[in-house]
Amino acid sequence: MLDLANALPGSIQQSALRHRHFLTVESPKSGYNHPMSSPDPWILSHETGEPFTHCIHCRLPLHELDSPWLINKDFHKGECVMEYAICQRCRDEVSQQLSTESKQAVREFLEQEIPWQERISSLIMNPDPGTRYESCIACEIPRDQCKGFATSTQFDERGDLMLGALPLMMCDNCTAKITERLSQASRDAWDRFLSDHFDCPPHQSKLPGWL
Repeated sequence: MLDLANALPGSIQQSALRHRHFLTVESPKSGYNHPMSSPDPWILSHETGEPFTHCIHCRLPLHELDSPWLINKDFHKGECVMEYAICQRCRDEVSQQLSTESKQAVREFLEQEIPWQERISSLIMNPDPGTRYESCIACEIPRDQCKGFATSTQFDERGDLMLGALPLMMCDNCTAKITERLSQASRDAWDRFLSDHFDCPPHQSKLPGWL
């Protein structure tokens, strides 16, 4: 998975901030206090209503990992059709399967199609990170006008929500534009990731977290 923050220009990467306003949610299943931010519906598992506890790839407990991790979700017609948490180490491991050409194509899309300085400056002025899920980061179409969309949220090694390029919401039209730029080898890598971790992968699922 190509790290979205690392795919951006250096000036945008330096704009990343940590959000320090949290609610502490004690999960009876995990047995530990899990720091969560205010937009719980986008962070908790839609299937269980609980915090995510393990990386989908290495299966290690998130609270024991000394690395950042992400929560990625895919929605279709208002329903969450796929969700998972993945640690940075595993994300980097899978990212290595993307071709150099695909990574460059994605960087060009992110740099050319999204005015990051303007967007992030506006976002960090808003104290509620939940507003980041209200419209597409690229085309700014409102979420309630999207047939499908995906969200990606990043946490540091302590479980604190990180603010920078993420969290974000991206509509299915914009994720499709990114997917079109990927090589067949990179698309095959995404298909393998789906088949390895989901019994019935959603058809043509596309997540910004994959990038």
